Amino acid sequence: MNIEKTIHDIQEVNGYVGSAVLNKSGEIIYIDENEKVDLAFASSLFNDTFRVLNEASLDVGFSNLIRLETENEEGMIFLIYGNQKQTIFTIFNPQGNISLAKIILAQALKKDN
Repeated sequence: MNIEKTIHDIQEVNGYVGSAVLNKSGEIIYIDENEKVDLAFASSLFNDTFRVLNEASLDVGFSNLIRLETENEEGMIFLIYGNQKQTIFTIFNPQGNISLAKIILAQALKKDN
């Protein structure tokens, strides 16, 4: 995956707030900080949750997770896409073009498999 190109493409999506890319061990290899959100902390927490849910999926006989999407009461959307090598964590506001963001993230990680 070309991290710079992927992040640039995601930053262009309407509603973008911030993003981080984490490697397999959970270390941040790229972060696009935002003054209002502690992206390092948020991405680490969501990455841990994503990995725990992935283990649960495997434990019950399913395959690896590829994405997790959550929304909070304020309407902020958290998208987490992962493969065996890395995880991309992004945040969008409620007016964001979430469909376009999903397409970009899915395509970027597929190229990395």
